[in-house]
Amino acid sequence: MPSGMSGTGGPKGVLPGAGSALALLLAINLFNYIDRQILSATLPLIRNDANIFRAIDDWAEFKLGALTTAFMVAYMVLAPVFGRARGRMSRWVIVGGAVIFWSLATGGTGLATGYAVLFLTRCLVGVGEAAYGPIAPAMLSDLYPVDHRGRVMSWFYAAIPVGSALGFVIGGAIGQTALGWRGTFLIAVIPGLLLGAVCFAMRDHTRAREDLDPDTLPPAPGPSYWSVLRELRSIRSFVLCCAGMTASTFVLGGVASVMQLYIFEREARFVLDEAAIAKMETRTNSAGERYVPDEIAKKLRGKAGPQEMTAAKLRAVLDATLDETELKSASEWLYTDATAPDSIKNATIAISLGGIIVVAGLAATLLGGVAGDWLRKRGVKGAYFLVAGWGTLAGFPFFVAILYVPFPLAWVMIFLAVFALFFNTGPANTVLANVTRGEIRATAFAINILIIHALGDAISPPIIGLIKVWSSLHDAFLAVSFLIPVAGVLWVLGARHLDGDTQRAESANIQFKV
Repeated sequence: MPSGMSGTGGPKGVLPGAGSALALLLAINLFNYIDRQILSATLPLIRNDANIFRAIDDWAEFKLGALTTAFMVAYMVLAPVFGRARGRMSRWVIVGGAVIFWSLATGGTGLATGYAVLFLTRCLVGVGEAAYGPIAPAMLSDLYPVDHRGRVMSWFYAAIPVGSALGFVIGGAIGQTALGWRGTFLIAVIPGLLLGAVCFAMRDHTRAREDLDPDTLPPAPGPSYWSVLRELRSIRSFVLCCAGMTASTFVLGGVASVMQLYIFEREARFVLDEAAIAKMETRTNSAGERYVPDEIAKKLRGKAGPQEMTAAKLRAVLDATLDETELKSASEWLYTDATAPDSIKNATIAISLGGIIVVAGLAATLLGGVAGDWLRKRGVKGAYFLVAGWGTLAGFPFFVAILYVPFPLAWVMIFLAVFALFFNTGPANTVLANVTRGEIRATAFAINILIIHALGDAISPPIIGLIKVWSSLHDAFLAVSFLIPVAGVLWVLGARHLDGDTQRAESANIQFKV
């Protein structure tokens, strides 16, 4: 048995090089989420590029949303394929190649000459991240013993709130310079290439069968994909963890996509006066084509006045004044140009939400993993599940309160809800790592990626959008909020199975090559 390994198939201590591996994978994950959110930050600028969109394009909003969908579909569908990568190739080689691939694809986004090319490059970014996503947490699990994994996973996934916020800031800041939105993506290539290159110098603690010399004999064939699925289905902790993460991801993904719009529509006030209409008339794309034709401006001037309106009142005025095609052309710009001088602005909302996500999300992600490790060391059964479950349940009343309490108190409720809903990140991913054998762990993470996105944030935004059409965003948020306690209960129920499933995984005949 190699030195440093326990008889249960896992390291009995932190393996050499684990800290360097964590630091590098954390940096890559940070860049990963920065890259994702740069697109969100630059969508308005992409919309204004005449090489990508015509000034009047009834499908513009759909096409912009499809760019994110393209990435997500490629990512979640291909993750299980790459999750089964094994053999003599170092996993660091796979990760390094993946980072370089998606970085070059990101650069391709900045060079896109039309919408089709733009769409293709976002698919390719998803391909690269699919090769990295399942392997990275599995590698970390191989380097740290069970009782360290909570805090390790928390550090790794702390990149989500920080990277997402930085992506918005970087994308918005660089996009407004002379480099434009294209320069934002081209600059993002550089750190990816550097991080990918460093991966090739890293050593992989590859697992090998105890009765084989991995330097002279070929690796034993791994279990088939369907046998892995059957095995995972039999692990109750894995099934309950995936179910809870799916419910949580459904809520977080759907709400995050429209939270800024919800606050803006709820709190902003508008004045449809001559100044607003004149400002809207000056809006053009990069080719100088106007978004709002003269005939629309003329109709709006017939409704101009000094009175302040809510978003609902303004929408009623627009519905009564413009036909459906005209409304698509004008409303995208009018809500911004007609915002009253003393009203809350979209930029203010974005900054506030970004700050909350960074502070609350980062603190909760780190503390959740630490809490799970701390309770486990003190003999609490199912510690990681209990931390994830009760933390999520605690967030439900704060989330519902957001919909009813006035601002600025609502900002406090948002902070507390974000904290509670991010508290499960480290513990939930630690459960996935601890209840699966090392041989199938990357595949398990890949299947988890497929499930939580396919049934979670890939479908929740359009569902919330449909409820909004039928009723309102308030009712849409209230409807999906009940999945928060569902997630919490699923995790609490999983606590009774966690210790047994962890012991079975750790007792598997898995060795590490060190």
